[in-house]
Amino acid sequence: MDLAGSPRVAVVVLTRNGLGWLPKCLSSVARTDYRNLDVYVVDNASTDGSVRYVREHFRDVKIIVHSTNLGFAAGYDRALERIKADYVVLLNNDTEVLSQDWVQSLVNIAAADPKIAAVGCKMVSMGQPDRLDSVGGMGIPFWRGFVDIGREERDEGQYDSTDFEPFAFCGGAALVRKAVFEQAGGFDEKFFMYAEDADLSWRLRLLGYQIGFAPGAKVAHFYSGSRGVRSLDARKLYLCHRNLLRAILKNCGSSLGWALSNYFLYSFIAAAGLSILEPRKAVAIARAIVWNLLILRNTLSLRLKIQASRKSSEGEVLLRMYPKIRRCQPPEHPLLRRILNTLFECNQSIPNRFDQFGLHHVE
Repeated sequence: MDLAGSPRVAVVVLTRNGLGWLPKCLSSVARTDYRNLDVYVVDNASTDGSVRYVREHFRDVKIIVHSTNLGFAAGYDRALERIKADYVVLLNNDTEVLSQDWVQSLVNIAAADPKIAAVGCKMVSMGQPDRLDSVGGMGIPFWRGFVDIGREERDEGQYDSTDFEPFAFCGGAALVRKAVFEQAGGFDEKFFMYAEDADLSWRLRLLGYQIGFAPGAKVAHFYSGSRGVRSLDARKLYLCHRNLLRAILKNCGSSLGWALSNYFLYSFIAAAGLSILEPRKAVAIARAIVWNLLILRNTLSLRLKIQASRKSSEGEVLLRMYPKIRRCQPPEHPLLRRILNTLFECNQSIPNRFDQFGLHHVE
């Protein structure tokens, strides 16, 4: 720390052919009023002139260039190894910071409690700032993935309470305590993209840490703008589904059998329905499972390390993963979604399941 004791913060913008987004994003970051701040652009082998543009128009911004597209997880991991800071703010390129004191708001929350490993921003919809984009992540019962809390809701301050704590931070705009990021092993580089923030948050919680939320750190986000595909296409489904299974295999403790049975039942029903509606997505689900079988040895090796170092009970983590919060549900295939919701949510009880896992903290 320096500058009168202010923690050193690095804002890190990861980009891949994001030239169309960088001017607005970096201009908004430049208005930040936090003094002890470095700004980095991490380029994942862009071919659109992004690096040249940043060098010419934002000369105070430091640039890290990867020679190949490493994806979200490895792209950040390799860059953060080279960055010296107390806190790192991860920021998508398809964002615009709306509050000058956003970094200070994030630091205030993190500094208040050393057990807070990460702090999420209040992300709103670009073009509709009265609509929320994400205030963090939560699980979809039962073991069907993760979803952004607040998506498409009108922002009425419903998540601004000090009692609100998301299960996971959203990697689109969040502060992370760098030492704890390294302690947890960073992002899982095999994920490439999608669910890496939920997976890391899960591992942080297993280590006994918490995830904070700073409503004063307001950031507008164009949903899936950096990828250019807003709907759930076959590739995104494949990546999300395969990464979810790897996260379950690594991070679940005594709930592993329950989680796997639900995951495979969900996969079978979803694939059966999609084989008629969208065959490519059915294939994507099957490919996701095969991918996990091929790297199972690596996954189980990591599982041993993660479970040996955990400090939180299974029930404690699951209660945070599945809060009683309304979630956004996409409109595609409403009949299939209704069937899945009925099977997985109406006929099971999460609180009753938690009883067998224990709700105490393991010291």
